[in-house]
Amino acid sequence: MYRDNSTTNVNPGKPSPQTLYRGLYVRIARRLGVDASYVSRVARGDRRSSEIESALRQALEEIDLQLGRGSSTSASGMLRPASAAKRLKTLVKQNSSRICRQWLEHSQADPNLKRMKIALKKRTEPILPVIQETMKFMTFGVKEMAAMPMKAAERHGRLRQVQGFTPMGLVEEYNLMRRCVFALAQENVHHMDPHLLIQDLTQFGEALDLQTQRALQDYLATN
Repeated sequence: MYRDNSTTNVNPGKPSPQTLYRGLYVRIARRLGVDASYVSRVARGDRRSSEIESALRQALEEIDLQLGRGSSTSASGMLRPASAAKRLKTLVKQNSSRICRQWLEHSQADPNLKRMKIALKKRTEPILPVIQETMKFMTFGVKEMAAMPMKAAERHGRLRQVQGFTPMGLVEEYNLMRRCVFALAQENVHHMDPHLLIQDLTQFGEALDLQTQRALQDYLATN
């Protein structure tokens, strides 16, 4: 990614949600001396561990404080019920047009990406298919995802190579996708169960990382 990209870090003095949520399971796992996959299973409700659940609640409260919003837990200290929550996949589907518009705004503001003089339709055409493909893969584990065909990402990589984008430009387009989805989640966090939101954002990040790698592989293969 571009180290000094002002569009990716709008306010360097305030941490972004994606920075705080990313790697949360790994941090908790290291602190408790367990495997990160076990923390993930507890977060999904597949396993029970009072110690891990307590650590997750504490981490959510710390993230809320850093983001400058109220606590994710109720007065009783319990997380909001899952039945009242939206899931990230539904939220993204309902706001796909908005995500595409915001992504285009970020792309046109990026000093490196805006140098590419292509029609707006060509610029945005591969973006939503990649996001939709990423959402589809979120229910699988990392090893399962890595073995799957990623047609949207592969097409994106080949297309950007033909259009003259640099490899770093291609990667930055994925950074902007991540930024748009995390911003949408942040705006709707009070309507979502934070326990499930961490799970969804973690899985989305893992899937998007694999999409980025696959797009870059196909980009380089076309040279």
